[in-house]
Amino acid sequence: MTSLRWWMRVVGAFYVLQFVMMAFVRAPIRAFGPEGALAQASAGDGTARFLVDTWVTFGLEVGAIGVAVLIASRIPSQTKTLVWTVIGIELARGIIADIYMLARGINPTGLIVWLVIHTVIIVTGLHALRRAGLVGPDVS
Repeated sequence: MTSLRWWMRVVGAFYVLQFVMMAFVRAPIRAFGPEGALAQASAGDGTARFLVDTWVTFGLEVGAIGVAVLIASRIPSQTKTLVWTVIGIELARGIIADIYMLARGINPTGLIVWLVIHTVIIVTGLHALRRAGLVGPDVS
């Protein structure tokens, strides 16, 4: 259970960090958003404000998941479903979403980094579940 506990702590903290970067630093908008979007939002442009608000909302979701994973890390033997949920999020909202954005012509540099991060979280999560005996052949 030690590796699962540490996986949950690292991933939970990473998700909380993502919340800060999305909601306060606005890093995704700076990296991937249209040039000048933050200035336009500050000037009251409705579409730009919607972009910022969407990222803040997304950040709140990611932060809530991170806090839940951190709290649950105290009892890793009872968190199989939560860990699978995070793995599913990393696959759908992570890898599939990044591939979609690559296909839409978004700058690939940052997206490739994120594809690697999502893959590492998935692979290490599966490994931690296996080591904890929470995934594999059903012996019941």
